[in-house]
Amino acid sequence: MDSNRPDDRLPTPEHLPAPRDDARPASMAKPTASHLPQSYADPDRLLATYLRTLSSPSTVTTYNTEIRMFLGYLSGELGHPNLSEVTAEDLSLYREHLLGTYAAATTAKKLAALRRFLTFTYMVGATRVNPEALRFFAKSPKVLQDPAYNVLTEEELSRMLSAARTSNWRDYVLLAVMAGAGLREAEVVALKVGDFREVGDGQVILRVEGKGRKIRAIPISPDLWTLVQRHVLLSGKSLASVTDARKPLFSSREGRDKFLTTRSIRYIVKKYAEAARITKAISPHSIRHTVGTNMAVNEAPLLVIQQFLGHSDPKTTLRYIRRAEDLANRAYTYNTLPTS
Repeated sequence: MDSNRPDDRLPTPEHLPAPRDDARPASMAKPTASHLPQSYADPDRLLATYLRTLSSPSTVTTYNTEIRMFLGYLSGELGHPNLSEVTAEDLSLYREHLLGTYAAATTAKKLAALRRFLTFTYMVGATRVNPEALRFFAKSPKVLQDPAYNVLTEEELSRMLSAARTSNWRDYVLLAVMAGAGLREAEVVALKVGDFREVGDGQVILRVEGKGRKIRAIPISPDLWTLVQRHVLLSGKSLASVTDARKPLFSSREGRDKFLTTRSIRYIVKKYAEAARITKAISPHSIRHTVGTNMAVNEAPLLVIQQFLGHSDPKTTLRYIRRAEDLANRAYTYNTLPTS
């Protein structure tokens, strides 16, 4: 390390030590902290440095929670105040603790966040458990079915919308916007009145800030635009007001100009899924997956689906194409005519 660099500063990427290629199972041994820079002794500083590498505010919040949970277990249950003392056995014990406390899907998400963080700490030389050992000792359990990947049929979605329309207009328009624009729950709660723009020829564009603060423009249908206009009017706001343009499109009941939370979105989706007598597990992301699958079934080009949903990687979009192909392969199940 540069002798001019203060001991209490974390190194920048160009100063990171090269990953160790030690073939022996060092991940099982308890290292000492004597060889590490002083800054590495503070897990909070390591965590803060790692979180600054993430671009999505929601991801930062989630990872901060998950990693602090691990640090609390490490200190409280295993008596390791420093990350430098973490062993593969510790990770195995933490994995068992999670499996005994949470569902497999929740455990998998917590371990995924932990693996990414500990890969970072290994790269900067703060821990000794190498990435290969992490994949083995902090392996995510098999998840049979993540509710987020369940999709709704057209009839099921129609029942949800009908249930909301007869119960609460705000919730009805909120679900309609999610289904019409394929939004993530974090994108829905961040919508403002001024995010809609008429661009001519009756076309309306919805401005959405997605993951990594990437902005995308989503064209919405005339029917959905009519619903949004009525919702804004009934909420006492104006699409022509500069002041109202900065206000939330969907306000919390706790305050007229207070934004909803993602937890509220999950509650709303669950509420109307139950009201529609949908028995399979459904989450807000299920509606987004329904949109992607529906576009693929209707033979939308891959690039169109990718841009509409705001996927940075086309591989993410390909799953909708594959699901559409799977549905096509089972098309005979929709034909209930007798054959014998």
